[in-house]
Amino acid sequence: PASAGTVRAGKELFLRTAQPIACVMCHGEQGDGKGLMGGALVPPPRNFTCGEMMSEIPDGQLFWIIKNGSPGTGMTAFGGMPDEQVWQLIHYIRSLAK
Repeated sequence: PASAGTVRAGKELFLRTAQPIACVMCHGEQGDGKGLMGGALVPPPRNFTCGEMMSEIPDGQLFWIIKNGSPGTGMTAFGGMPDEQVWQLIHYIRSLAK
């Protein structure tokens, strides 16, 4: 299980500091896929608040997508992000599911 500190660090990455672009720009402040740039993307960004959909995606798949991007979508690769930060993001993303 993720510690509060890990989730907090993931939130900071999601909202502000992830490079090349903060996740919030496409996935939205609530993680619902309604970010400023998300509306122009086809397919639209994932809605991390959808518990049913998120329960079907294993952590390893999220890790791979964050590191490598997702072909056929607007999801860019964050290959330079340290693995520890990727796991922080995953723990934060998991905290958004309802």
